Amino acid sequence: MKMLAEAGVESLGIEGDGGMVAEARAAGLTVVQTDIFHYLQSTEERFQGCIASHIVEHFVPEKVVELLALMHRVTLPGGKLLIITPNIAHLRRAAGDFWRDPSHVRPYPIEALDKLLSQTGWKKIDGGYISDKRFSLKRAAVAAIRNILIGRYWLGEDLYVVAGRP
Repeated sequence: MKMLAEAGVESLGIEGDGGMVAEARAAGLTVVQTDIFHYLQSTEERFQGCIASHIVEHFVPEKVVELLALMHRVTLPGGKLLIITPNIAHLRRAAGDFWRDPSHVRPYPIEALDKLLSQTGWKKIDGGYISDKRFSLKRAAVAAIRNILIGRYWLGEDLYVVAGRP
């Protein structure tokens, strides 16, 4: 949301955790403290897009389908959805980082998200791997070689999927 605000894009956050709401509001962001399902079911507002950052991994597939369907309902035609979630194919995530959060229910690889999106009326546009870590040129070269030799197991710690609402 901070990046959207810096770019001059109006946004609204939905968060259930009071501490995170206070932190976001202190940063000047507009956040409603409520349950995401309740908000999406009851609002009459329509949005140009939705972002689900580190949320789907907290739900079983049936609840993710419900969440995606509700996001589809509140997104205007032509709008976009961005999902960001931990990449369980990343060795560090798979070896323990993911499961240290007791509220994580299950990981969602890109292929699983593709299926859930198609069930709820979304059309996948793009997907891939991201990391917020910045490496030196030497470490980036080592990582690239490692990825070539042993596969995608050290690609981004998170994955993303972008979908559109027809």
